Amino acid sequence: MITSSVLARLIAGLISVIQASNLRNRVYSQQNRIDTLELAIEDILRISRSTVSEDQRLKLIENICTRVEGSTEQ
Repeated sequence: MITSSVLARLIAGLISVIQASNLRNRVYSQQNRIDTLELAIEDILRISRSTVSEDQRLKLIENICTRVEGSTEQ
């Protein structure tokens, strides 16, 4: 027969594992978001240094913004 203290420890242990798993997933999600945003910044810097027209630059930046918004939605 499982005593109440053993059952309480078991439940607390399971909750701890679930919380740790959720935290790990949030960390991975945030790291992916940071990677995506860093790439977007690099792309925008390359566009700003390029010799394409202003209209073309705006279109490229709009595409980057759309890509970032799509990849960071949760």
